[in-house]
Amino acid sequence: MATSGSYDFTLDRDGMVSEAYRLLGGIAIGEEPTAEELTDGGRTLNLMLKGWQAEGIGLWLERDVTLILGYEKQSYLLGSTGDNCSASMVKTEMKVTGAAADLTIDVDSITGINDGDYIGIELEDSTVQWTTVNGSPSGNTVTITDALTESSVIDNHVYVYTTKIQRPLKIIEARYISANGNSFDLIPISRQEYMNLPDKTTIGVANQFFYDAQLDNGILYLWPTCSNVQETVQMTLKYPIMDFDASTDNGEFPVEWMDAVVLNLAIRIGIKIGVTPDQNLMALAAEAKFYVKSFDVEKTSMFLQPVMR
Repeated sequence: MATSGSYDFTLDRDGMVSEAYRLLGGIAIGEEPTAEELTDGGRTLNLMLKGWQAEGIGLWLERDVTLILGYEKQSYLLGSTGDNCSASMVKTEMKVTGAAADLTIDVDSITGINDGDYIGIELEDSTVQWTTVNGSPSGNTVTITDALTESSVIDNHVYVYTTKIQRPLKIIEARYISANGNSFDLIPISRQEYMNLPDKTTIGVANQFFYDAQLDNGILYLWPTCSNVQETVQMTLKYPIMDFDASTDNGEFPVEWMDAVVLNLAIRIGIKIGVTPDQNLMALAAEAKFYVKSFDVEKTSMFLQPVMR
């Protein structure tokens, strides 16, 4: 028996729209939708997938990220123009003391540090100075764009990353990571519970958080505020799904979702162009989405215990 040996089947944006039109009977095999139909179908595809985000799909949109804390900082902007949070955070330490006005620092390791990266350097006043890497590091030396505003001593932390996160749809869980690497869960609280805290400037080890998704950047509130910038917060986020911008864009979802996407796209396109989808197509679309959502779930443990009264 001959097999292909390949596992890379996919459809780009226009391929999915074309398949949806064929399911509706709007075009024959060998024909293609018009340019206007492809563009309009792509818009419908984006709308549908953005709407599905509200249903909590899918596991592949969960990201583990690290947030670098600011000394006594109460809130953080999470998003592409927000605070220093990334899925690719690199940590190293100062190898030798850097003095105020220095434009270079020596670190324990330059692995993962590249020209143009964001770089945060722990200073003697317990704050983190953020700037960018200016040129490729050499040896253990990193050139920075803005000079140190204060000295940074040996073993102070240095944080580096390339890309900020997108605005999270929600924070699934958050963990506080101490300077020695120990971690514990942060308790999610509501807006009202956060607003009812008597002193939001309390300094210490954070144990609670409130997340306000907003529009451009979400806002994360931590309590108590940070007292040690060598400690971080790691979070598991629900990420937004990427847009289909170009006709050749592939979908940011696993291939097992493609059938459900195309079937449901056909129904939406049919409604728009005045073609009533038949009952078989409606049933098949609902079934495909049900099965793939049932498949795309995380296996977890459940613990039951009696309540003593």
